Amino acid sequence: MTTRHHRNIVELLVLQHNRMRELLDDLQSTAGPERRESFEEFARWLAVHEATEAELIQADFAQEPAATW
Repeated sequence: MTTRHHRNIVELLVLQHNRMRELLDDLQSTAGPERRESFEEFARWLAVHEATEAELIQADFAQEPAATW
């Protein structure tokens, strides 16, 4: 992977982290049905983020040479 590619990955993950922080702020400032909606949106973003990280990490490790002990 190129340095630029790594930088783009980091930027994507940082953007996702920032969005999830915003969603947590929304979650903390709502109540009732709005709070449930905020939680569901946060849960969706968390699932997307986890899948993104897993995919990127797997792709990164696939390109690394096997460790020798």
